[in-house]
Amino acid sequence: MARRTTIIVYLVLVTAHLFVAAVSQYRDRESLCESRQTCASCLQTPRCVWCSMTASTRNVSTPLLRCVSKQTYLKEGNFWCQPSAVIDHENTMDILENQQLSSIKGKDPVQVQPQKIRLHLRSGEEYRVTMKYSQAEDYPVDLYYLMDLSASMEPYRDKLSKLGLQLAEAMQKLTSNFRIGFGSFVDKVVLPMTSTQPDKLESPCILKTGKPCAPPYDYKNQMPLTENIALFEDQVQAAPVSGNLDGPEGGLDAMMQVIVCTKEIGWRQKARHLIVFSTDAIFHIAGDGKLAGIIEPNDCKCHLDENGFYTYSLLQDYPSISQLNRKAREHNMNIIFAVPDHKNATYQRLSRSISGSSTGTLENDSQNVVGLVSSEYEKLVDSVTIIDTAPKMIDVKYFSRCLNKTGELLERQECEGLRVGNIIEFEIVLKVVECPKDPKDWYQTMEIKPRGLNESLTIEFEIICDCPCEKPGHPGYQPNAIECKGKGTSVCGVCSCNSGFYGKQCECEGSDIGADQSNSMTDCKPDNLTTEICSGHGTCKCGVCDCDKRSNPQELFYGKYCECDNFSCKRSGGQVCGGRGKCECGTCNCLPGWGGETCDCKETNSTCIPPSGENVEICSGRGNCICGSCHCHERDNIRYSGQYCEECPTCPGQRCEELKDCVECVAYNTGPLAKNGKCDLCMHEIDIVDTVEEDPTKDEEADARICRTPGDAGCTFVFKYQYHRAGTGGDIKIFKIQAEQERACPTPINVFGVALGVVISTVIIGFLILLIWKILTIIHDKREYAKFEKERALAKWDRYTCIRSIKKFAVEDERPGKEQKKNERERERERERERQSDAIPRSVQSISVQLRARGVAGRRVKHVGFSKFRAQATHANSLSSLMSLNNRTGRKARKPERDFCRNRDLWSLLLLGSGCGRRRRQEATPNPLCGSSASDKLNECPRKRPTIRVQAVCQISNNSMQEIIR
Repeated sequence: MARRTTIIVYLVLVTAHLFVAAVSQYRDRESLCESRQTCASCLQTPRCVWCSMTASTRNVSTPLLRCVSKQTYLKEGNFWCQPSAVIDHENTMDILENQQLSSIKGKDPVQVQPQKIRLHLRSGEEYRVTMKYSQAEDYPVDLYYLMDLSASMEPYRDKLSKLGLQLAEAMQKLTSNFRIGFGSFVDKVVLPMTSTQPDKLESPCILKTGKPCAPPYDYKNQMPLTENIALFEDQVQAAPVSGNLDGPEGGLDAMMQVIVCTKEIGWRQKARHLIVFSTDAIFHIAGDGKLAGIIEPNDCKCHLDENGFYTYSLLQDYPSISQLNRKAREHNMNIIFAVPDHKNATYQRLSRSISGSSTGTLENDSQNVVGLVSSEYEKLVDSVTIIDTAPKMIDVKYFSRCLNKTGELLERQECEGLRVGNIIEFEIVLKVVECPKDPKDWYQTMEIKPRGLNESLTIEFEIICDCPCEKPGHPGYQPNAIECKGKGTSVCGVCSCNSGFYGKQCECEGSDIGADQSNSMTDCKPDNLTTEICSGHGTCKCGVCDCDKRSNPQELFYGKYCECDNFSCKRSGGQVCGGRGKCECGTCNCLPGWGGETCDCKETNSTCIPPSGENVEICSGRGNCICGSCHCHERDNIRYSGQYCEECPTCPGQRCEELKDCVECVAYNTGPLAKNGKCDLCMHEIDIVDTVEEDPTKDEEADARICRTPGDAGCTFVFKYQYHRAGTGGDIKIFKIQAEQERACPTPINVFGVALGVVISTVIIGFLILLIWKILTIIHDKREYAKFEKERALAKWDRYTCIRSIKKFAVEDERPGKEQKKNERERERERERERQSDAIPRSVQSISVQLRARGVAGRRVKHVGFSKFRAQATHANSLSSLMSLNNRTGRKARKPERDFCRNRDLWSLLLLGSGCGRRRRQEATPNPLCGSSASDKLNECPRKRPTIRVQAVCQISNNSMQEIIR
């Protein structure tokens, strides 16, 4: 009961809190709308409506609130403003191009729907658009292999030239419309990147074959994109190998030219663009050119000559990573960094900074390049990531269920596991953050498209930042209007006074405060209950509040009654609204993606979802996403931690499941990875030892943990892991692992022996159960038989005694000399018995009811005949047996006198038990107790008033019954 009361009180408090919050939010919205004094500022405030009625058209003398919330407008309707004068622009969408999704060979596929729309949006209000994506079958692919051809890469070049055909065949299995190209790079030919000695400019190095290197160069397009695979092999083998002086290479210079030189490289517009960047060294970045006196920034333009050489190498600096990222997005490039293991971490960090890029590890002099390119391409086509070119005043969010049509709509831009024919829907939420100051920026265009594809959804924006009635020529724009005393322009129902005039109707001039001071003051207060003029933050001049100015020009009082300001909102980090929003009338209007009273709370859940892997649950299902950060739970005394609640410091095996496949594959050549031949995917450092040593103190200091994990064939193996080095971005972690050489495998079970033992045990146990049951049954039968014999012996003695007693009473009452009256009495008894045959059962039943009411006859005595009753039976037992006899069937006996006389022995026992043994003579009516059938059983019937004694017996017995009842 107490718990229920607590729950009810809690629900009441929560409801009250929500109600107060809703009322407070409504009042804040009303105050914000009412503070707007122009139509443009009203429409730029979310969910506000303007009334453009003039004073001459109103019949009400009360002041008119020009700008109110939509909720107030819907509630008051015509009482507030005439419908024709209401200005309320709604967000609208016009679909300009909407082709159905298709994937037909020989025709251009359609993978994005719709293709073009036009939106009319108000500031601060969200609008949702649905975009569909479907992967096309046999989509064209352009692959360009960009290779570092410094001297150290010569073995990789030779291997690539031999694998060209295999690479083409592997790609043609994925798409029949495939083209391939090839280019090479070294570095800028200038100190300190390359030696400028004359002999070094001719041949900077000697190859392993003993031949001199080719002259140095920065980048050369060796072969544009082509379908001739044999030509690719020849060009790779003929590509000149050169050398440079320092460690880094000029790879970013070459990559920029490959991306932007669309015509020279041969990129197709309707194709997936793939660049494979292969090197064994790091790269120069923007700013390194200053070491050679090159200070001109890279212009991100194509500068290739007729022979394919980069001509601006000594004129421009290396491009920055952000420039490469921007151009890769614009030209729909997918980049694969194929590098040796010792450079993998560096290029993983670079990959995170370039959209649409990934990293693979080259092994055995590019032996695995075919598998690497094929697998990376499959990852690209099996997933879709939505990107956009939204301007800064447009906020865009993406929501999707991906392939789970009944799942939760989550905020995400990427879906994985796609196949041809799958249709993915993205719900795009668009919001105008603020109205640009320049009206030219009110018209914008942006694209939303899958990364790496040229197809897109084009959106034309028209941002609604003003009112039509504010433009000359509109009926609501009237210069020198009568409502303004001819001294101002009526704009959307409000007077915009000429220079030197002010007031609601431009009735005041210069420093004139107005003739009617009291009316003037009334117009400067929201109601008569308020005593402060202009909310205490201004001066009332001619019925209009002139708000005070503060020492800081950025801090303003505004509003019809100076009731609002832009500096009194809550602060976070010493800044108003945390520096992530605007203070409007005491409330923070946060920037997109932020919320809360001080705009310090992220409004997205995407930062709480792991960026990769199959787990798409918020905070890994172990916490709540609050303000964009995971607040992890504590379950069963286990506290989770980490950015996505994926870590468990108190769980000894938290990474065991993640690492066991790699350990099992490398150490024992078993497990799922070994079956698929993917042991090379394990990047962890795994050492095999005889025994894994456990030292709790040292393990805790080194953050090492022990795992005991079951594997194939039921074998259990033990390994210890600890962080070795972090990968890029913290998502890919490299571990140092020690695995025991031997696994603990269970002994095989003898199935036949176990089955045989179970069968034999079942038979033996069943036999024992039957034997015990038989013994107990025999013992029980013997006891019952002995009890039966004893009762039978007692039953014979009882009958003999009762018969003798009844005969004795009958003989004593018989008188000699009256045998002549025998027949007459017999006939009289017969007649009396017939008259009273029905009365006896009712009497017996009445006595039985009384006995039951007293609880005496509560049990039934089973009738087994005269021989079953004992002479030692008590009054209650004998009479209860008699009652049970008469009521056994629940209905009246057909021949009650026969049943009664058949069991006359009971009445004899009752007589004996009641002490009614004395002789008693009296005249009475004949009693049917001694009928002919009873006389037959006693061999003869009494001759002299046989019923007198029996009646006395009955009377005495009735008295005994009453005693029993009492």
